[in-house]
Amino acid sequence: MKVSNLRDIRRSWLLHGDAPAENLKSQLSLTVYRSWQRCLQSGLEAFQKQLPDNILSGQILQSRIDQRRDLITLAKPTMNYLHGLMSGNGGVIILSDQQGVIVHSVGDPQFVSKADRVLLKTGASWQEKHRGTNAIGTALVEGTAVSINGSEHFLENNGFLSCTAAPIFSPSGKISGVLDISTDKSAYHPHTIGLVKATVHSLEKQLFFSKESEYTLILKVHSSPEGLGSMGEGLIGLDENGKIIGADRAALTLIGINILDIGAVKIQQLLDISLDRIFDFAKKGQSKVYELRTHFSKSLFFKISLGHSYGRPLHSESLDSSIDLSKNSANPMAHEEFESGALKQLSRIAIQKTLEKTNGNVSLAAKLLRISRNTLYRHLKN
Repeated sequence: MKVSNLRDIRRSWLLHGDAPAENLKSQLSLTVYRSWQRCLQSGLEAFQKQLPDNILSGQILQSRIDQRRDLITLAKPTMNYLHGLMSGNGGVIILSDQQGVIVHSVGDPQFVSKADRVLLKTGASWQEKHRGTNAIGTALVEGTAVSINGSEHFLENNGFLSCTAAPIFSPSGKISGVLDISTDKSAYHPHTIGLVKATVHSLEKQLFFSKESEYTLILKVHSSPEGLGSMGEGLIGLDENGKIIGADRAALTLIGINILDIGAVKIQQLLDISLDRIFDFAKKGQSKVYELRTHFSKSLFFKISLGHSYGRPLHSESLDSSIDLSKNSANPMAHEEFESGALKQLSRIAIQKTLEKTNGNVSLAAKLLRISRNTLYRHLKN
């Protein structure tokens, strides 16, 4: 975007309250446009000189840091490595918690002193409602990596900054924190967002393996056998019933589900393979590569291993999950109750995609989903 056009938008909209002209509006990124709207709705003024500190200190800050100690400990070596790469260029590497409060940072002293003037320091909240459009707060709202450069910041006082941040997702699908690289706007580089994304991807993999004790099975997945073991492979953690209880975003994309499906969908509902067979593969060791197909005829490649929780006493749910539907035909009510429970584990997106694949053929869709036609009809009716 041309700087002059951005200044025109700031004057007409943020200073005078006039919506930007269409020929200028199209030059403002959708992410920044939405953020500026949110800032205006929250009552912020772009050119106000004084803002509430919204900064934690003392025991309250220490408590906040202690709550994120695991993430801070995991992220510190990576942040120090990034700082080494950037050393001499000026800038700061920042880690915030899931609410946008800065819990750790490392940077060049000269830039840090400059950043402190706008409270870009430990304990400060960088939610949009406190600091306007900024990489940390906007990444939390948008749920994805963002770059906010110079005058794209809502608050005029922050206009000297160039900030790039991405949310860090835990294996359960919740945001654990945000990683941010902030520099002077003169040092802005478009490749910074790629560096931040790659760093966050690495941190999310480390978070996955920090929860390894919770998984009964661990699946590594990629669209090609050569991709297994690479940075692009996906990670999936299953419980003893095959339920996906942990996954990174690479895996979610590959198997075609979203964050909301974690904890609800079972792997055998997505792949043309039984859970028993997956266990058989895992017991043979993780060195072998298996080509498996999804219910939507997509081929994926897996390495499968037993997790640390394998062999522990099963949860009560596993007793229900071990029931063979074919053996319950003498008790229709038990069959129906089991199928009702099974249907609750299916995500709406899985049902929708299956019906699309079968061109609306409910009988075939029910077969692929491994439930009865009547159960699927009841779901559709409801």
